[in-house]
Amino acid sequence: MEAITSILDKIQAGTSDSILYQFVIFVVLFALLKHLLFQKLLFVIQTRESKTTKLDEQAGEKFKEAEKLSEKFDTEIQKTSEKAHAKMSEMKNSSAKEIYEKQKAREAELLAEYEEKKKKAIAEVEASKSEVLSAAGELSESLVNKLV
Repeated sequence: MEAITSILDKIQAGTSDSILYQFVIFVVLFALLKHLLFQKLLFVIQTRESKTTKLDEQAGEKFKEAEKLSEKFDTEIQKTSEKAHAKMSEMKNSSAKEIYEKQKAREAELLAEYEEKKKKAIAEVEASKSEVLSAAGELSESLVNKLV
């Protein structure tokens, strides 16, 4: 303890009146800086923190809203895709049915044309056959006459 008191005595001896002036200057400067700088700095820091916190909350809300919009968008895309697929299937089926009906109609036309030509051909063959058969009697008589 004596060592500490001896050190303090030495410090007081060298700075007897100046320490009082230094202390007063320190207190005055601290009070001025407190009112002029520290309070304003504290206000700026608190304002920045509140704005940052508020922005974080707003960003969270915006993110949730963006997720909802994304889900809605995906749902709409899915519905539109399904509608387009159904419409394409309907168009494909109607086109296939139309082509099938045209094909059947053309097939019926060709079959009717074929049957008509077949009848004409059969009639021609029958006519030729009748001519040949009617001439067969004469030809066979002439052949027999020639042979005899």
